[in-house]
Amino acid sequence: MRGRGADAAGFSLVEVVIAMFIFGLIAIALLPPLINGLRFSSEQALTATATRQLNALIEQARERPKCADINLLAPATFERFTVGDGGYVCTPGSVNTLTLTARDAAGEVLATATAKVLVDS
Repeated sequence: MRGRGADAAGFSLVEVVIAMFIFGLIAIALLPPLINGLRFSSEQALTATATRQLNALIEQARERPKCADINLLAPATFERFTVGDGGYVCTPGSVNTLTLTARDAAGEVLATATAKVLVDS
């Protein structure tokens, strides 16, 4: 058998397998934080979407400040959440407080928006 000469360079198969095993252990150790980060990111994206939608509904109420139009804003159903008004009662000719709440499929509150709207008589 011949030994390795001085000019023989590179890694043996055993060294490559050991390095792959070590890298695999490191990857497995980093997997749970990665999964938790993705889950948290998804929840935050849903909350941001619900907040934007609530703000858009409030702007619609301000654009058409009539009781009939405001009462049509909620309840509303979107792809991943629903919007309710919490028992809003419209009084024409006065400033009304409109509160909208977005809830996910499990009923958890994602976002709440409150605004004062001057309703036409």
